[in-house]
Amino acid sequence: MQGLLTQLVQSILDAPGEFIKIALADPLSGLLILIGALLVGAASAVFGYLSLGAVVSLFMRPGSGRSPPRADR
Repeated sequence: MQGLLTQLVQSILDAPGEFIKIALADPLSGLLILIGALLVGAASAVFGYLSLGAVVSLFMRPGSGRSPPRADR
């Protein structure tokens, strides 16, 4: 188990260097890595924003900051 954990930590530390080597090997590879990073970053930001809004709404009182619904005439 210790060896597996050590290998995992080492591969995480080696990953940025491997990504840089791959990105510099070919201009298209660098572009694809950049687009992938932007897509993952944007999706993570949207998910984080929505999750934060859900957590904040759990602690707000019902109706706080909102006007009551208007009755139809």
